[in-house]
Amino acid sequence: MTRVCAARGIAKPYSFMVKNGFSPTAASKLAKGDVEYIKLDYLETLSALLNCTPNDLLVWAPDRKSDDKADHPLQQIRQNGSLDLTETLRSLSMDKLKEIELALKNMS
Repeated sequence: MTRVCAARGIAKPYSFMVKNGFSPTAASKLAKGDVEYIKLDYLETLSALLNCTPNDLLVWAPDRKSDDKADHPLQQIRQNGSLDLTETLRSLSMDKLKEIELALKNMS
């Protein structure tokens, strides 16, 4: 969830969730990633608030070698590195940034 919040410019996920109706306890656990399970209504609410899919919020990390099959459907929600758009954008040339801007305009 922290990846999606960062991509959306939400620096304080806990505060964001509390402001949007989550209890302080639930917001704290979700913001820290300290969850063993998540209520489906929380998942739906977060997906709507963050304009993403549940797969964007869920991260799979296999705990056994046998679970790490390349063709396993859970690979779709495996986290592959961090998502730091700000740092990526800072490192691009102005020409590349203009290309990205044009591509984004064409997408909308």
